[in-house]
Amino acid sequence: MKKTILVLFVVSSFVWKLDAQKLYVITGSLENQGNEKITLSYFDGTKNVVNSVNAVNGKFTLTGSAPTQPIVVRLNTSIDRNIYLGEAKASMYIPAPALDVVLSEDARLTITGNAQDINLATVDGDSYNAGFNKLRVADQSNTKKMWELQNYMSQARKMGITDVNDIGKNMFEVREKSIALRKKFITDNPNEFVSVWLLSVTARDCEINELRTLYGNITQNLKQTTYGQDIAARINVLSATESGKAAPAFSKPGVNGQLLSLDQFKGKYVLLDFWGSWCGPCRASNPHLKELYAAYKAKGFEILGIACEKAPDLATAITSWKKAIETDGLPWSQVINNEAIQKVDLIKLYGIDAYPTKILVDDKGNIIAKWIGGNGNELDLKLKEIFKI
Repeated sequence: MKKTILVLFVVSSFVWKLDAQKLYVITGSLENQGNEKITLSYFDGTKNVVNSVNAVNGKFTLTGSAPTQPIVVRLNTSIDRNIYLGEAKASMYIPAPALDVVLSEDARLTITGNAQDINLATVDGDSYNAGFNKLRVADQSNTKKMWELQNYMSQARKMGITDVNDIGKNMFEVREKSIALRKKFITDNPNEFVSVWLLSVTARDCEINELRTLYGNITQNLKQTTYGQDIAARINVLSATESGKAAPAFSKPGVNGQLLSLDQFKGKYVLLDFWGSWCGPCRASNPHLKELYAAYKAKGFEILGIACEKAPDLATAITSWKKAIETDGLPWSQVINNEAIQKVDLIKLYGIDAYPTKILVDDKGNIIAKWIGGNGNELDLKLKEIFKI
């Protein structure tokens, strides 16, 4: 009798543990998948999680521990769909897009489609993924066209064709069309989980007021998700660097190790130039910046370069930074964000997403303009307006 009770206790405990550990189950059937590997991957906030299985005649099943909150993961095939920029497969490449899938507690999902276009496959099983299906269908033509144009661009360069302006123009137009469609989708579907996720990953395509409006329309329960909180945090950062706001104060080591602070420039107009030695457009803009500096320095204009180096360690970053300053002959003050980044990260402080980014601060320390990428002659016109030339 006691033995029977013990066995029942062990069995019931095992069942309880299975129940407590929420699992997801994904089954799929993909044309042209064959026996290739299917991989699911995501970052759970602390580590990268990867789960994979080999398909059998295009069919597969993936099972794993479900996250406590819905999270968007990437599902991909091992079939090589990449666009290679050189002839050899060891060359640089543009990775083929994966399929976005929402994992949630006890998710039971079914995936159907074609492995060659796995990013456009259909995911059935819950309302979370139904919203993603809707978005994929709406943006499908743009997605396909962009991948086609990227392939054309790669092939043209392989053949030695240097005039690819028409392809580049078409890519820009398709991207802008897709951005507009996605913003409308968010506006039209404020209750969909896909909308809050989509806004979080495309927030950099929005001006601050537009981002506020789109976020304001999202339902309250979605604002409480991790993606909703990320958007709110970005709005807070961008709000701090809006025109008319005081530029966030900071101090960073300069080229000779001396501390430079933004406060040192009070009384002058200062251009914060976010750049890096690795950034082609940043370096290309330096000759004209030198002309502007020479023209306006005596009138109260300063430039403070803020370098953000891509390097494996601080020593390498500093070497690349100083070499670029010397090579380009930059005469203005410079700091490097990589140093003392644990104390203050100027990229996060100023909400920088792209390089070059230039922020103009007036003589009272307030932000009056911001330009991302090639700003044309807008900086020139602004300086002429300020200094009455």
